[in-house]
Amino acid sequence: MHRADSDFSPSLKIITVEDPVEYHLPGVCQIQVNQKRGLTFATGLRSIMRQDPDVIMVGEIRDGETAEISIRSALTGHLVFSTLHTNTAAGAIPRLLDMGIDPFLISSSLNGILAQRLVRRICRGCRIEYEPSAEEKLVSRWQHADSTKCYRGAGCEICGGTGYKGRIGIYEIIILNDDLREMIISRPSASMIMQTAGANSFREDGWKKVTQGITTMEEVLRVAEED
Repeated sequence: MHRADSDFSPSLKIITVEDPVEYHLPGVCQIQVNQKRGLTFATGLRSIMRQDPDVIMVGEIRDGETAEISIRSALTGHLVFSTLHTNTAAGAIPRLLDMGIDPFLISSSLNGILAQRLVRRICRGCRIEYEPSAEEKLVSRWQHADSTKCYRGAGCEICGGTGYKGRIGIYEIIILNDDLREMIISRPSASMIMQTAGANSFREDGWKKVTQGITTMEEVLRVAEED
C-alpha cells in the first residue's frame, strides 16, 4: 500500500481502516480500529463510504460482513485494497466463498490477487557458487537443467556466520480474466483456479530467485509447498 500510495495522484482521496496503524502515510486519512468503542473493520468501512473516497484500504478481511462491504464498495467504483489469510493466491477465492460471499459478486469485483512469502537473502559478502548434488536436485525436483549453478552463503562477519542477510518476497500473482470470472461462478477449487490462471507458484518464483543468486534452494523448500 505504501508503494501504491506514492503512485496515486495527490488529488485522490485515500482512506484506510487499520489494526493497528503501523506507518503514517502523508496525504492519507488513516482510521485505527478500536474494538472497545465498537469501531471494527466493518463499521469503519461503513463510515468511510459516507466520505466518498477514491481509494479504500482495509487492513484485513476477517469476516463475511467486512468482505461483503469491501466487495460492494469495489462494485460502486472505488478502488479497494485489502489482505486475507490464505495459503496461496488462488486460495483467496474459496476463502471469500466460505465467508458467504456470492460468487457473482466476487467475479464482478475482483481484479487481482497477490500472495507473498518471505525467504532469507544470501549474504552478498560471502556468496559462493556451487553445483547442486544429484540428491538435492531429486529432493527439490529441480527443473532448471540449463542452469546447473546455485549459490549459498559461506558465512562471514557481515551475516554473523549464517550465510544470510535480509529477506525478500517470493510471489504468486493472479490477474482476473474472463475465463477466471466465469469459473468463479461454479465455485472452483484453488488448484483449478491456479491452473486456469496460468500463474507462477511460490516455488516457481523461488527457483527463479535461486538461479539469480538471491536465495538458496533450502529456503525455497522451507517456505514453498510442492506444486
